[in-house]
Amino acid sequence: MAPSIPPATDRLYETDAYATETTAQVLDVTAQGVVLDRTLFYAESGGQPGDHGVIEAADGAQLPVSDTQYLPGRIRIAHTLASGAPLQPGDTVRLAVDWDRRYRHMRMHTCLHVLCGLIDAPVTGCSIHADRGRIDFDLPESLFTADELEAWLQEEIRRDRPVRHYWRTGAEVAEALETVRTVKAPPATGERLRVVEIEDLDYQPCGGTHVRSTAELEGLHVTRMQKKSRHNRRVLISDHSG
Repeated sequence: MAPSIPPATDRLYETDAYATETTAQVLDVTAQGVVLDRTLFYAESGGQPGDHGVIEAADGAQLPVSDTQYLPGRIRIAHTLASGAPLQPGDTVRLAVDWDRRYRHMRMHTCLHVLCGLIDAPVTGCSIHADRGRIDFDLPESLFTADELEAWLQEEIRRDRPVRHYWRTGAEVAEALETVRTVKAPPATGERLRVVEIEDLDYQPCGGTHVRSTAELEGLHVTRMQKKSRHNRRVLISDHSG
C-alpha cells in the first residue's frame, strides 16, 4: 500500500497578504514546530524570512511564533514556538501575525520586483529584511549609477502602479515560467503557479507577499551598488520611512 500523503497547510497569505488574524486547527506537533491546517504566517522562501507572531491556544495562552518554515516536500508549514508547545492535534487556535514586520517585508519584496522591471538582466540572488534588502543581477558592466537607479525607483513610486497576483494553470504554467528572471524557477504547486504583476512594469512567478501599489514603497531608497564579481552587480535598498 502506498504511503498516505499528509494534509497540506492552506497558505492563506497567498490570497490575502493583508489578513492578520484567523483561526486554524492543529494537524501535528513536530520537532520543527506546530503544523496547522491553514495559516497566515508566510514560510521562509525566495529570500523572504518566515513570519513571526502569536498562536493563541483555546485556554488563552499566548504562544510566540519565532519562525515559520516549510517541512520537506513543501506542502506543510511548521510554526516554531519560542517556548514549549502545549498543543495537541485537533486543537483550535487563533493566529495573529506580527503585522509591522510582515508589512515591511511586503514593501521590500515588492521593491525588488520594481528593480527587476527596471533592470533588464537575470537575477542571481536576493535577500529581504524589514529595514533593508539586496538584489543581485548578472551584469558584466555597470550601465547606470546608483543615483540614476534611485531616481528611476522614486519615479515608479510616484506612478502608483497597481500590484496584482494571478493563478496560472495547465499550459499557462509553462508560458509563465518563460518570464522567470531568477536563476532558479519557483516550483509550481501541481499545475498551479502564482504570478505577480506590477502593471506595465514587471510580471514574475512568485509566492511571496506584496503590497497593492508601488505608492506604498515610499521611504525605500537605493543606497548603493556593488561589484561582487565580473558578472555580478548588487543593488542595496534601505527603508528610511522610520
